[in-house]
Amino acid sequence: MRNYLLLSTFGILAACGGSSNNDNKSPSTDNTQQVVNQAPSVSLEGNTLVNAGDILSLTTTVTDPENDSVTGVWTSSLAGVQFIDSTDGTHQVIFPDVDEQTQVTLTFTVTDSHDNQVSKTWQVTVMPKSTAGHIELADTLTLASGGKASITATFAMSSNIEKIDWRSDGFELTNTDTQSNHDTRAGQSTFSIELPEVTQTQEFDIIFEITTSDEVITKTIKVTLTPESEPSLTVSLPEQVTVNEKNSLTIQATTASTDDIVSYDWQWQGTPQPSQQTQGKAAYTFRAPEVSANQIFTLQLTVTMKGNITKTAETSVVVQNVTDLQGLELTLNRSLAVPGQTITVYSNLTNFDDVESVSWNIPDFRDDLLKKSNDKLVITIPDEDTIQTSRQIEYTVKLKNGSEQSTFANFTYANSTAAKTLMIVKDPGEFSIYPDVPATLELAFNGEVDIEEVIVSSSDYDPYDELEWSLEGQSLTLDLHKKTITRKGLTVIKITAKAGDIVRESMILGTAHNAIVIPYAGVEETYIMGSEAQVFGQVFHLNDMQDLPSHWQAESTDDNVTIKQVSDTSASVKYNGETERTLTLEFHATDEHDQSDHSDVKLRYESNYTVRGDDYTCKVSDGAFESCREGGFGQSLTLTAPVELKQMITRGDYACLLGNYGTIVCNAKGDNPVKNVPAQLLATKLNAVDANNVCAQLSDASWQCWGSRGTELTDLLAANATVHKVLANGSLTCLVSNKDIKCYNGDTQTKLIEDVLPQDLLLYIGEICYRTGGGTLKCDIE
Repeated sequence: MRNYLLLSTFGILAACGGSSNNDNKSPSTDNTQQVVNQAPSVSLEGNTLVNAGDILSLTTTVTDPENDSVTGVWTSSLAGVQFIDSTDGTHQVIFPDVDEQTQVTLTFTVTDSHDNQVSKTWQVTVMPKSTAGHIELADTLTLASGGKASITATFAMSSNIEKIDWRSDGFELTNTDTQSNHDTRAGQSTFSIELPEVTQTQEFDIIFEITTSDEVITKTIKVTLTPESEPSLTVSLPEQVTVNEKNSLTIQATTASTDDIVSYDWQWQGTPQPSQQTQGKAAYTFRAPEVSANQIFTLQLTVTMKGNITKTAETSVVVQNVTDLQGLELTLNRSLAVPGQTITVYSNLTNFDDVESVSWNIPDFRDDLLKKSNDKLVITIPDEDTIQTSRQIEYTVKLKNGSEQSTFANFTYANSTAAKTLMIVKDPGEFSIYPDVPATLELAFNGEVDIEEVIVSSSDYDPYDELEWSLEGQSLTLDLHKKTITRKGLTVIKITAKAGDIVRESMILGTAHNAIVIPYAGVEETYIMGSEAQVFGQVFHLNDMQDLPSHWQAESTDDNVTIKQVSDTSASVKYNGETERTLTLEFHATDEHDQSDHSDVKLRYESNYTVRGDDYTCKVSDGAFESCREGGFGQSLTLTAPVELKQMITRGDYACLLGNYGTIVCNAKGDNPVKNVPAQLLATKLNAVDANNVCAQLSDASWQCWGSRGTELTDLLAANATVHKVLANGSLTCLVSNKDIKCYNGDTQTKLIEDVLPQDLLLYIGEICYRTGGGTLKCDIE
């Protein structure tokens, strides 16, 4: 049964009559009318089809015309149905096994404080469990566009597996990869997706299908793909915990996120303050303050994740005043456990000469899972239906003089499904391995589970000469070394973690390079059809060797492109085709062992092209400049296009055009200094820095900037050797320098992101972001 409190605001109208100017009053009449209290109303929302043993979520909305408090009771036409309430109006329903398809009627009856009653029914079709096999996979999934996602299915079949397949329905996914590991009847399969960018929410299905020797078994995930790149975060704490004064207690937070958590900030509200507080973790340990009477405090947790996303949760802490056995307290060897693990609870009481009796009690917990002694309790963790459960331990000591004292401790345990999620290794992102160059990876598990055993292995074509690991808490350190790498490609490391009865495998992916040079080809650009682009590559050696051989080439000999080598690292590129396309160029470099590697850059060649800026929308049609208009349809900005248009940019109230022979033309609506293009300046590329500044790259890779900060920007770029792009948003100026991203406040460097080999630097909702080689958009600069 669940209590609801419905609140609203009523207006009270009072009329006051009578004055010295109007003494005549109409006779009063008493027309009192009895008001009948009305019954509440109820609505239900949720699915109508569920498999036996699965959880169905139903959302209830209860309103009462008089704002009376109400209570709700669930009943079912099928025996064995379990109802689990939550605090947000969502009710979870668990259905027992059925032998055949069964129609079940669920009834939700609501009664207000005046005994008015209303019922609402919900029809559900319950399907029997399949005897062909079991697939463990989420039913729904929400993803953010422009990122990456990995979905892992665990399965066990009753007949031999012949084929495993992933596919989408209702939306085309192009950049996907499948990694499967299974024996004849059981295993795992991971479906990795590079998600496209979308401007509106897309809903579609991802279907996982296993073909066995007997039949085909499928599981479908309902996917929502949103245009938001902001990750999500949820945080929860138990409603209330109890602790004796001067005793220690650990409170465990439950968090779920789509990215790494940056910080945990615990705040104790009220006085006196506790001592021995811990910070920075999902588990908060403290020693309760001394109080003169039982006192309730509020403990608040604020969790922050990447992107400065925060969520807050609160719990009430009841600190009990203790008059006898003042120092009695409990300690636990772990605060969170998974099925098959044990939690050992220790009492600090060691002398039992004056003790008449000792008792241990955990409400709603099986007594056969408890091993009790005077000063110790060993709890064996079961596997239950509820994903995560918190329990309170009560330890009561009665002295021979008749005095009695209790102390409390809390522990949390997860079921096997939740445990497997907590035991996943967080994705460390892309990593690289080079021949005969040792590397170290710092990894972390997803939750605060005590991992008891780890096995690390790899089945790469080129085996690891060293693949060692060390585990400390939830942190896992890998030491990697391959003396020789015969071919560049994917390297896969499998990490198997064991805790209690739970075993979970994680895969981390990297790139094995067969050379110890790192070529970098620069950032993406867009040019007009028929023009020539100049590209500037860079070669980095792990031992800083210089003057290594390098060259540019098209990705395919069929790309219809002419490449003229200007220097060892620079080339002039002309696309000779007649249709618009994106051209991929490769920049190759060779190390001292005659091993080569390459990096890609994409150049987009457009004949019909639109650039949207702050004020202006500029268009090119059939390779020729058409117009720049305010908002796309307003006043036109006067611009005379140079011969053979090559590039077009706009930002703020200005627009600039670059000709194929280096001529620059700029104009602005107001007195923007960008209009004052330096005389005789010939450029190979234009870069719109911000609303009042433009930079041009010259044929020797140097830069000339003009505008309100022209001299400052020119000096900044000159101090950073080769620069590929520069962007500012008012608070920061960031540039792609070498293969890194550097950001400045004035001339002071405030941020350095190393070895990202960015493919682009761009503004996203006013924030400076960058795109990696895998196409992932990251906005972790500010």
